[in-house]
Amino acid sequence: MFYVFCGLGTFVCMAPKIHATALVDPAAEIGEGAEIGPYAIVEAGASVGARTRLWAHAYVCSGTKIGDDCAVHMGAVVGHAPQDFSYKGEPTGTVVGHGVTVRENVTIHRATKAGHPTTVGDGCYLMAGSHVAHDCQLGKGVILANGAQLAGHVEIGGGAIVSGNVVIHQFVRVGRLAILSGGSRFGMDVPPYLIGDGTNAVTSLNAVGLRRSKEIAETERHQIKAAYKLLYRSGLDLKEALARMKSEFDSPAVQAWVAFFEHPTKRGFCHYKASRRESAD
Repeated sequence: MFYVFCGLGTFVCMAPKIHATALVDPAAEIGEGAEIGPYAIVEAGASVGARTRLWAHAYVCSGTKIGDDCAVHMGAVVGHAPQDFSYKGEPTGTVVGHGVTVRENVTIHRATKAGHPTTVGDGCYLMAGSHVAHDCQLGKGVILANGAQLAGHVEIGGGAIVSGNVVIHQFVRVGRLAILSGGSRFGMDVPPYLIGDGTNAVTSLNAVGLRRSKEIAETERHQIKAAYKLLYRSGLDLKEALARMKSEFDSPAVQAWVAFFEHPTKRGFCHYKASRRESAD
């Protein structure tokens, strides 16, 4: 701890706490009050935010920026080279937001091209053994459970939950506040607010997630429920359903749903099925 004096008063600064066995390159940036544990490695060009803790054997690679108040646990690797044959060693990046937890043996790979880093949003929780591949984009508060595997260029909307051992194909989008059931696999886009289950299928609204969300008001939940029935229970095709959703609902949450469907997709959209574990083929 040391003190800084200026015209506005006296400020207490906490120097980083770096274990004697850690390897921190002099060209790395370590924030105030950060803690670097035994045998942890921080490469040149990496940045570790204030009060962030790297546990023993954590590895932070060049081009990685980790925000404040994060925890990177034992054996986790953040910002290593992508598993992409098109990558030729360019200086690309990884950005981890504030308040993120990265548990044991998680791997997060940097982007393939410069200028668009792999990004993990504020408040995300990545459980042990999960993998975030190159160029993925995780929104605020995303949870990846143990063993969840994201291929390259996957996008996960804010507040979504990817359960244990879920596998997601490259370029798939998962919408805001969706939840994917354990052991499922997805090669198609999962729209917002829905439960994904099995293979490329959605079954129902994520009612619990919507109710718990602090960003979705009760009036909006009613509109989402009505829009869901229009999408999946009315017999209308997607184009007709979206046209009615635009004209009949003023909820920003419903309009965000419309925007998700109207955004170009490389993978198509998951099929609807009426019951869990029923074949969607």
